[in-house]
Amino acid sequence: MREQFEYIRKNENIRQNLISIKAELKGGQGLEELRALFDREPEVLLSQLRHEDAKVRKNAALILGSLGTPACQEALWEAYGRETQRFVRSVYPEALKGCDCGELLAGLKERRKELLREEETPETGKHRQEELRALNALLARYEKPKGHRFTGFLRPSDVILVTHRDYREITLEQIEEGQCVLLKAGVKVLGGNPEELMKLRTFRELLFCLNCQELSKEQTAEELAGSDLLPLMEELHQGEGPFYFRIECKSRMSLERRSAFTKKLAARLEVLTKGRLINSTSDYELELRLVETRTGDFYPLVKLFTLPDRRFAYRKNSVAASIRPEQAALFMELAGEYLKEDARVLDPFCGVGTMLIERNYRVHADTLYGVDIYGPAIVGARENTEIARMTAHYVQRDFRDFTHEYPFDEIVTNFPAKGKTRNGHELEFLYVKFFDRAEELLCPGGVVLLYSHDPTFVRRQIREHGAMRILKEWPMGGKEESWLFAIRFAP
Repeated sequence: MREQFEYIRKNENIRQNLISIKAELKGGQGLEELRALFDREPEVLLSQLRHEDAKVRKNAALILGSLGTPACQEALWEAYGRETQRFVRSVYPEALKGCDCGELLAGLKERRKELLREEETPETGKHRQEELRALNALLARYEKPKGHRFTGFLRPSDVILVTHRDYREITLEQIEEGQCVLLKAGVKVLGGNPEELMKLRTFRELLFCLNCQELSKEQTAEELAGSDLLPLMEELHQGEGPFYFRIECKSRMSLERRSAFTKKLAARLEVLTKGRLINSTSDYELELRLVETRTGDFYPLVKLFTLPDRRFAYRKNSVAASIRPEQAALFMELAGEYLKEDARVLDPFCGVGTMLIERNYRVHADTLYGVDIYGPAIVGARENTEIARMTAHYVQRDFRDFTHEYPFDEIVTNFPAKGKTRNGHELEFLYVKFFDRAEELLCPGGVVLLYSHDPTFVRRQIREHGAMRILKEWPMGGKEESWLFAIRFAP
C-alpha cells in the first residue's frame, strides 16, 4: 500500500496503482495503513478527483469513500457537482455511502429530482439509471419511507389466490363474492372482496391483477408505467409519498440475465413514473411479480405488503420441520367430514403446534394434547397456542413413552421425514411404533389424520395392523411423494 501510494504521489502509473489499492481494500486489506498515509498527505488522493482521466477520478472516488473521513465527504460532494462524464457520476453517491451524509440530504434529493425531470436519450439512459440507483441506495440509509396504509378492504378487486394446485376447489368453494375462474396456480377472483378473502385459510398468497394481460419483454417498463399500477395503488391506499417496490421475476432466463433485466427495469420504472415508484431492497410496500408466459412475455401481478394478513398471526415460532400453516389448514378442510366436534385430539409429533391449532380452527375440540421430543419446539408451541387464544397441553417426551388416563378421539400429525439424523430403516421402525401406540391411545372408532412423505410405510402398517383401515387418501405432490391419510381405528 505504501509503495502504491508513493507512485501516485510521484504521478507514476496513477490509474493502475489506484486500481491496485482498490483491489486490496476490497479484499479487506490495507485500510488502516492507507488511512495513516492519507492523514499525512491527503492531497495525494484528493487531487485525483480533478485528474483529466475520468477513470482516475472514478477509482479515486471509490477509494476515498472507503476512507469515509469528513475531508473525503466534502471533496466527493464537490467533485460530484462538477463531474461532466455521465459514466462517472454514479460512482460518487456509491462512494458517499462510506461517509456521513446527513448534511447533504437536501442536495442529494435535489439531484434525484433533476435526474427524474431529465429527458432521457439513448446515449444517457443507461448512466442515468445507474446514477438513480446509486442515489436511491444512498438516500435509503437516511430516509424512512412514510409508508401507506391499505384502505381498499371493501373495494371490488381482481385478484389471484395462490393455492395447492391439486386442491384449488377447496378455496373456490369458500368464496362468496365475485366471479371465480380456476387457474393452474389457484383461483382468480374478479371483483373480489379483499376483506372477506383474507379470512380464508387455505391459500398461500393473494396477488392483485393489473389491467394489462401481458407485457412484452422489450417494453415491460413502458407498459407497466402506462397500466393502472399507480392508479390502483393510490385507490387502495392512504398516505403521501412514493411507493417503494421490489421486482420478482419468474423466468427461464439465467440468474445473471434475470438480475440485469430486473435492475434495468426497476431503474426505468423510477424514471417513467417520475419517482412515484422507488426501488428498494428493504422496506418495500409492494412486489411486482412478473411471470414469464409461453410466448416469452410477462404476466404482471402485485403482492401488497401493506395488506395485513392476520390469518396465521399466532405463528410466532417455527422450526425447520414446521409445516406451513395454510397447508395444515388445507388438510383440515379436506378431512373436515372426519373431524369430530368437541373431540379429544393428540399430535404425537406436534412441533410448534400448527396442526393442533388449525384442527381447532376448523372444528372446535374439547382437549388438545401435543407431544414432541424437541424442547424448543414445545416452548414455541406453548407461545403460539397462547397467541391463538387456545388451550392445549404440551409435553416434551418421546411419544412412545407417552401415556394418558383416557383415550383420544383423534390423532392428527405431520409425520417426521427422512433426514440427516434419520435413515429409511429408522423411519420405518418409527412408523411401526406409531401404529402400535395409536391402537393403544385411540378410542374405538377414533381417527388418525396423518400427513406422510413415505406412503409406502403407511400402507404397509395398515396391512399389518388389522384394526386400521384407510377412509380416504389425498396425494399432495411436491418434490417427494407425500400423501394425507384419514384412517379409522375399528378394533
